[in-house]
Amino acid sequence: MKDKTLTRNARSAASRPHVVQTMGGFVLEGLYAPQFRGMELADQCRAAFEEAVPLLEAHDLTLRDVSRIVCHIADADEFPASFPVFRQFFSTTSPGMTMMWLKNTPSSVPKIMIDLIINVPQDEELEAGAGF
Repeated sequence: MKDKTLTRNARSAASRPHVVQTMGGFVLEGLYAPQFRGMELADQCRAAFEEAVPLLEAHDLTLRDVSRIVCHIADADEFPASFPVFRQFFSTTSPGMTMMWLKNTPSSVPKIMIDLIINVPQDEELEAGAGF
């Protein structure tokens, strides 16, 4: 049975964005505006990035550390309106971006969901001691 809270304007504990450590760094998964109903895609994008800041800070990371952004969007025509939001939050960096257009997305889900990928360079000491 599907979690019906996703169809409401609230998040279940399982669907909240969270930071996951990976072998290459970190991923902030499932980021979207907490109150997305009635909001344009650009405003949802802004709210999602504002929510990302404290989640990343808890891991001593910032948006400047992001190397790739994966956007799952409901409306490709509305997506260009979010470009100023990306410039606002990534004014000094240029992370790579992947956009996935999810056609026929119901209006009960956010117009944009974002994953932020942070690649952490391997420490030179670890590389030297790896024996490769």
